[in-house]
Amino acid sequence: MAAQKTPELVALGVYRVDAFAISNAINTLLLENGDGWTLVDTGLASSVKRIQEALAFLGAGPEDLKRIFITHQHDDHVGGLRGLTGWAPEAEVGASEHEAAVISGQLPRDLPDNPVFRALARNAKSPGVPVGKVLRDGDFVSGFRVIATPGHSPGHMSLLRDEDGLLFTADAFGQLWRKLRVGLVKPFCSDPPLTRRSAEKLLAEDFATVIMAHGPVLRTGAKRTLREAVARCRY
Repeated sequence: MAAQKTPELVALGVYRVDAFAISNAINTLLLENGDGWTLVDTGLASSVKRIQEALAFLGAGPEDLKRIFITHQHDDHVGGLRGLTGWAPEAEVGASEHEAAVISGQLPRDLPDNPVFRALARNAKSPGVPVGKVLRDGDFVSGFRVIATPGHSPGHMSLLRDEDGLLFTADAFGQLWRKLRVGLVKPFCSDPPLTRRSAEKLLAEDFATVIMAHGPVLRTGAKRTLREAVARCRY
């Protein structure tokens, strides 16, 4: 299915943006604030134009992009960061402490647990973009509470807006090849057992609607669907 050309309004002040040519393959979020916009993840390097067009559709330009929050270090989440910070140089970049060190180039990229994927990723480079704000479990990003969900990567984070139960799992859960799994797929995770424990941590939260970085928005039976994914998980 081709990606939709306009951002999808998921909830009040929250828009899902297709960062890839296939709908729901890579989802980023735009969060509306009183002073402008917050972008959650940046997709691939090729996603920059799509995100710029989404902001333009919403009546915003580079001066209106105030914050960029990165859930984790993988290329489909940070690939557009260099291009977007070049376009909107005043935007503050935020991430967890570990991911910030990787994104800025202070630490090397963390490799997947799977030996094949580890070999394929051995030459991957960090964006080398400074991170101005380090966020920790319980901090807030544009009304969303940060939840530490390590495992897919060591400093992976998810977001929950408690007031309406809107959860962005990033890659703590994800749907690839039509199957929803913990951690998207096991070979991509740096620590699969920890990924499952983080998924169980999210199940203890109160949420109603789920957005994943990969897969369609879950509007009904979201907690049941994620619980079933954890039950199937054998990590």
